[in-house]
Amino acid sequence: MADRGSRNLLALDLLRFACAVMVVAFHWGSGFVHGPPPGGRALLEGMPIDGRLSPFLNSGWIGVELFFVVSGFVIAWSAEGSSPSAFAGRRFLRLLPAAWLCASLTTLAMLIAGSMTPGTVVGLWLGSVLFWPMFGIDPSYWTLAIEVNFYLLIALSLLGGATLGTIERIGALLGLASAAYWIASCFVPVPPAGDRIVQLTLLPHGCFFALGMLIRARQRLGWRALRLVYLIPAGIAAVIEIDAHRIIMHGDNPAYVPPLLLFGLCLLPILFAERLQPRLTRAVRAPMVTTLGLMTYPLYLLHQELGAILIGGLLRLGVPFWPACALMFVTMLALSWAVVRFGEPPLRALLKRLGRARATRDGRGDRLTARAPWH
Repeated sequence: MADRGSRNLLALDLLRFACAVMVVAFHWGSGFVHGPPPGGRALLEGMPIDGRLSPFLNSGWIGVELFFVVSGFVIAWSAEGSSPSAFAGRRFLRLLPAAWLCASLTTLAMLIAGSMTPGTVVGLWLGSVLFWPMFGIDPSYWTLAIEVNFYLLIALSLLGGATLGTIERIGALLGLASAAYWIASCFVPVPPAGDRIVQLTLLPHGCFFALGMLIRARQRLGWRALRLVYLIPAGIAAVIEIDAHRIIMHGDNPAYVPPLLLFGLCLLPILFAERLQPRLTRAVRAPMVTTLGLMTYPLYLLHQELGAILIGGLLRLGVPFWPACALMFVTMLALSWAVVRFGEPPLRALLKRLGRARATRDGRGDRLTARAPWH
């Protein structure tokens, strides 16, 4: 078993990077055809966007649901034995630096492009750096408030003890609540999953966090048949959510099932992450894979608005659509690497110092520490 808290599970880093690529492919190859993001829309309108691959990329949105599963798994791993304040501190240090840096990069690009009024752009930037849950500088920021609410739920649950059994029970209850919402939606009118307030309750997407938490708990505590029942509500809710999203995207066509198949296939690296660790350690360069896993977060935050602006600019210079996408994907990887390598560390160190100084003034002994990067 991987030493808890001392190293990354390489399978999870590779899966997260693959999910980010799926989401990028979905937005660039399908979203830009049907509904470009507001900041880059003016540059893309009227340009020769090649949508021929759109049917093959339409399932890439499943990467977001998989991100939630990985998050649940990782949080169940890192929260065990942690105090609420230490857990919240690690989450704070993980989320804020990249979000601030990426929001600022996107804001600069939007101001230069002149796609929105400066006041609107600055307002969106301010909402992003303050983690305002109703909007952000990039449409991808919609998931951050959901993640934050999930972290708050876990931090509150740790007040009763940070045992894996407690974390498992929280996962089971979260999965049950999400299942109740989705099963009810099949029979009676319920507030829509696209409503922002509903999303913030975790009811639509809590099933995915719950799956990750429960998978981790079972790996650690053993696959006892009685406890496997905990997985059933979360699994049912996940299937209904994915199918509901599929119908929105593709119409009520029961023959079109790639999102469910892709989701099931991508659960395998999570289920077997620890068993795969020795083989992956021999097969790949662990530091490179770890860096790819860390790059996932800034890549996700940057790819929509900044990608639309830069691709739109290249199209207006006469570059064909797919070569423009390839060039901008390399650019996005370089920017994400720069954020991870040069941007996040000094900002995170500053936040740590500020946190320690405040803890000292308040007479508390808690320290903001960081475990493995993906924690």
